[in-house]
Amino acid sequence: MNARLIALATVLDVVVLMGLGLGLFFAPLTLVWAFDDGFSTDLVASWGIAVDGWMLGHGVPLHFALSPELADSLALGTLAREFVVDVALLGVALLTLLWGYRIARREGARRYPLLTWVLAVGSMVGLSFLLVFSLPEQIVEFDLLDALVRPALFLAAGMALATWVGGDAAGKKVVSSLLPPALSGILRTGMSAGVASVAAVLGVAAVVVAGLLVAGFGTVIGLYESLQPSAWGIVTVSMAQLAILPTVIVWAVMWMVGPGFSLGLGALISPLGTQLQSVPALPLLGIVPSSVPEFAVLVILIPVTLAFVGGLASRSRLVGDQRGGLWRDMHETSFFSQPAIHMAGAALVAGAFTAGVGALLAGLTGGAMGPGRFASVGADPAQIALWWGVEVFVGVLLGLLSGGLAKSAGEAAR
Repeated sequence: MNARLIALATVLDVVVLMGLGLGLFFAPLTLVWAFDDGFSTDLVASWGIAVDGWMLGHGVPLHFALSPELADSLALGTLAREFVVDVALLGVALLTLLWGYRIARREGARRYPLLTWVLAVGSMVGLSFLLVFSLPEQIVEFDLLDALVRPALFLAAGMALATWVGGDAAGKKVVSSLLPPALSGILRTGMSAGVASVAAVLGVAAVVVAGLLVAGFGTVIGLYESLQPSAWGIVTVSMAQLAILPTVIVWAVMWMVGPGFSLGLGALISPLGTQLQSVPALPLLGIVPSSVPEFAVLVILIPVTLAFVGGLASRSRLVGDQRGGLWRDMHETSFFSQPAIHMAGAALVAGAFTAGVGALLAGLTGGAMGPGRFASVGADPAQIALWWGVEVFVGVLLGLLSGGLAKSAGEAAR
């Protein structure tokens, strides 16, 4: 492929991506407009809602300014006419991130990386600009800079991720060429164990959410019925919940890590204790248990155990087939060249990586979901970073050390 075809394919990729993300909201709203409203309402208003949902999906804070009449009809009172919603609907952001990864993994992107990056990110910014100025006058506002930058950041993050995945990844080659072999091995091992730990905890959290959906199916259906939607309204609500499902999975991760998350002021869901009051009127949130058993605190061992397995599996990246124990003769091996020090460094890298990911996820899924007590939802990024980082550090370190002890014992037995 020549540069022109690659440029065209990149721009079309971004257009398709935005079409899919907006269609997640606009398609069901159009069905409601056609079949439930009988074409009597303004479709432009539905377009505005779809754009707002797409922006919120990328973490763009939405500022609501309700008229007194609308606030009174919703029984919000005078103090809740202006509020912010900024809890990201991560289903949309995940689509953008994976699409960016897909763009950067193409053969053309490897041949013309700068062209692909500039066109992909530039197209996202330009199309976001057009979306902002296509909006009708409405009760929702958002900052122009946020609307231009945040969606592009998710796309760029996916493209950056592609440069680190795979044995021939450009990012790995650059790091290996710039750093000494020992330090490069520590970083590779730590990142490998950290990524494995994060992915494993997210996978377990997804299974937990699926199990809660099955167990709480009756409650979820009851919440659907309480909303009294039409047939197409059910489709609309379901699509919105599909967008927020990854956010709920991240909340499940926060619960397993330990600090838990809140669903409003005074409503904490944690394995250490649960205080649940009224929750936002989303059927999906009907899976949240009102109480937890006393032994639920043991769930904190899950991230540690998964990190232990990740450390055990990553040990060969650090020491390979080298013989010797965890601590060698200081006359032959310097302090910073000791296997135990390398393992501690790799565990520290894994813990730091996990802490950063945890803080980022908590920041994206925390904030405000509405007025009043729902002005504070989600987890505290600092607490999540501290808890998860320490858990992964301990688990990975134990995994690396236990692998070394097992190998030393085997050599001694021979």
